[in-house]
Amino acid sequence: MNNRILLLITILCVLTAATEAEEVSCFSEMDSQTGKCVDLIGPGIEQEDCCLNINYCFQLEEGGISHSCRPNTQWTEWTKWSACTTTCRNGVQQRWRACFGRGQCAGNEKLQTRSCIDYECCAVDGGWSSWSHWTHCSATCAIGQKARNRSCSDPLPSCGGQCYGPELEFQWCDTKQICPTDVSWSPWGNWTSCSHSCQEEGAELIPVRRRTRVCNKPVTSFYPTIEPCPGSDTETSPCGLLPACPIAGNWGAWTDVSECSTTCGIGRVRQERRCDQPAPKHGGAECPGISVKNVPCNTKIRCPVDGFWNAWSRWSDCVRLDWNISCRRYVGQQKRGRRCVGRKHDGNPCPGSIVDVRSCYNNDNCWYGKGIWSDWNSWSLCHPPCGAGSVRKRTRTCEPNFPDYPKERGVLKKVPIFFWGNPIFDCEELYGEEMELTEMLPCYNVPDCD
Repeated sequence: MNNRILLLITILCVLTAATEAEEVSCFSEMDSQTGKCVDLIGPGIEQEDCCLNINYCFQLEEGGISHSCRPNTQWTEWTKWSACTTTCRNGVQQRWRACFGRGQCAGNEKLQTRSCIDYECCAVDGGWSSWSHWTHCSATCAIGQKARNRSCSDPLPSCGGQCYGPELEFQWCDTKQICPTDVSWSPWGNWTSCSHSCQEEGAELIPVRRRTRVCNKPVTSFYPTIEPCPGSDTETSPCGLLPACPIAGNWGAWTDVSECSTTCGIGRVRQERRCDQPAPKHGGAECPGISVKNVPCNTKIRCPVDGFWNAWSRWSDCVRLDWNISCRRYVGQQKRGRRCVGRKHDGNPCPGSIVDVRSCYNNDNCWYGKGIWSDWNSWSLCHPPCGAGSVRKRTRTCEPNFPDYPKERGVLKKVPIFFWGNPIFDCEELYGEEMELTEMLPCYNVPDCD
C-alpha cells in the first residue's frame, strides 16, 4: 500500500511540473526593423498571459531570442543598406530581415546584396616635407624643450589619403645656465569652512578651520628642483558653535494611483511613493531613486485580433459574356479574389474589397508577327548574396508589338486596360539570341557567408 501511495505522489508531482506555466519577459511590441522585443512591461509573466495580446513579444530569458506572440509568421522590414564594403571602386552593400511569428515565413530570402561604388578613385597617401629648423629652447636656465614640424605636402595626398607619422617632434635642450634659487611665502589665504558643518545630537565636536599659503619659486626650467620654503604651508584654528545636522529622507510604501492601462491582456499600473519616512530636514538629502513607476497588471482577457488578407488569387481569363473577344480590339474583364483570415475575439474585419476587377484585351495565342527588343532593365541584386561567385545581371527581352489599341477607357474616370494571355511573336536575332539577351558582371568584395 505504501508503494502505491508513493507512486501516486510521484505521478502527481510530474504532472504538476509539466503543467507549470513558463514565465517570460513580456514586451509591448517587436521592432519591425530588427525583429527584437522592445518596451519591457515586466519579467516573470506567464507566456500565455503575455500573448493575450498577439502584438506583444516575449523572451524566455533576459537578453535571449525574441519571440512574437503572433500565430501567423511575418517578415520584418528590410534594414537600411550597409556601407559599401570598399572605400574605393567596386564593392557591395547588404541589408537583412528576420522572420518572426510561430512558423516559417514564405520564401527564404533573409539577405540581399547589391553592387556599389563608394569613390571612383582609391586613396593615395601623401609624403612628408623636410623638417623645419628647431625652435629656441623653452627655458632660460637648466633644461628645456625645443620643437620642429613638417607638413604632409610632398606630395599632397589624394582621394582621402594621408601621411603616417608625427607632424611635430620635441627634444630636450640644455641652456648650460644655473637657475636662481630664491624662494618666498605668499600671504596667508582666506580661512576655510569648519571641518564639521553641523552638530549631531549627543556628539561633542571640536571643529577647526584652516588657511594655507604658497611657496613662490622661480619658474625658469623643468630641472633642477628648488628647495621648499621653510615652515608649514597650513595653519588651523578652532571654530564656533555649529547648526543642527541635516536628516536625509527615506521612502514610504508604493501605492497604486491609476487603473490598468488596458482593457485586455497585460497592461501597466502607475504607482507612486512619498519621501516621508522620515522627510528630509535641515537641508538633508532627498530620497534617492524614482518616485513613480509602472508595474504589470493582468486583465486575463484576450485582446481582439484583426483579420488580414491572404494573397490574391490568379487573374481569371479575360472574357466578355456577349461575344468572343479573343485577338480582337474588344475590351473584356478579369477578376481575382482574396480571403480575410485570422479574425478572432471580435477583432476588426479586413478593410477593402474581397474582389478585384480590371479591364483587359484577350491576346492569348494571338499572332503578332515581329516583336521588338526592350531596353536594358536595371541591374539585379547580387546572387548568391554572400560568398564567392556572386554576380549581377541585366536583360533585354523580346516583347510583342501590340497593335495600337487604346490603353485606357472611361469618360468621367479613366481606367487602364491590360493585355492578358500568351501572344505568339518573335524578334530578329540579337547577338545570337531570339527571346532574351543577358549581360552578367561579377560582384566584387562580397562578404563571406556566416
